[in-house]
Amino acid sequence: MGAGCASSHSFGRISADGKHLEGLGPRSRGNRCAVSPNPAIDVTTWARFIERAPAAEHAVQVYDDVSELARSVAAYLAAGFRAGDPALAITTPDHWDAVARELDSRGWDPGALERKGLLMRADAERLLNALMAGELPSPERFREVVGGLVDETCERFPGRTIRAFGEMVDVLWRRGQEGAAIALEELWNELAETRSFALLCGYHLDVFELDVQRGALPEVMRMHSHTRTVEEPSRLAAAVDQALAEVVGPFRAARIYLDVAEHVPHGSLSRGQAVLGWLSSGEMPLAHEILQRARMHYVRLRNAPLAA
Repeated sequence: MGAGCASSHSFGRISADGKHLEGLGPRSRGNRCAVSPNPAIDVTTWARFIERAPAAEHAVQVYDDVSELARSVAAYLAAGFRAGDPALAITTPDHWDAVARELDSRGWDPGALERKGLLMRADAERLLNALMAGELPSPERFREVVGGLVDETCERFPGRTIRAFGEMVDVLWRRGQEGAAIALEELWNELAETRSFALLCGYHLDVFELDVQRGALPEVMRMHSHTRTVEEPSRLAAAVDQALAEVVGPFRAARIYLDVAEHVPHGSLSRGQAVLGWLSSGEMPLAHEILQRARMHYVRLRNAPLAA
């Protein structure tokens, strides 16, 4: 079907057989490095992607625990199901189990969604086996296999934007095949030029490690239009604030924030991540100490309720 899937026409909420969807609403359970001066801006930008997921946008959730990833993926897919948009989930089996539990907790039955055709699933590792040509993914195989899955979904739901979630890049990265993961990201971005879908990826990275801040994270971020480096950016900002106050004191901390605001373009990353990235790129001994203290404070704050 090719570029025909990129249609921007608006249709009613229909199923694969052309009928309006019934019985698939939530089950009733009773009533590139950028800085935001305010962590709420990152929250707003990320929330807008999760809710609206415009075609050709490409987001990444960096996660420490699979439960963090599952919550983001379930929220992203559920928002699409509410709008009648189909989903394509390319996952590992254990991660899909976590996502399915999250969907179920939100009132969505994954089995019913699959039977209705709103949800298509594929195994990430098996798909990779079909795509790889030596150390890199084959562009031709990618277009045939992944493009075929997108086209198949598109044909059943003309005019809708598919919500795709993919873990093949994460599988490659965890295998140590970083170059192959980036090449696969580029293939996804090329496919989005001729197909109507949004894409969410996940990467298992420790953002409190200096090597990750200096190498892996910038490389991953440059491939995506939206990046969430932790599940709770407001807590990361608070953790970084406290770490800076303890290590360098309030006056130098203020100078660091001014330097970040001056030199890092305004954009979609939270203040906390922008500061960590800035320090890691130039002041490695200080960055290492700040990262370790920020980790300690983030873990502590993550278990504490946010102030009203």
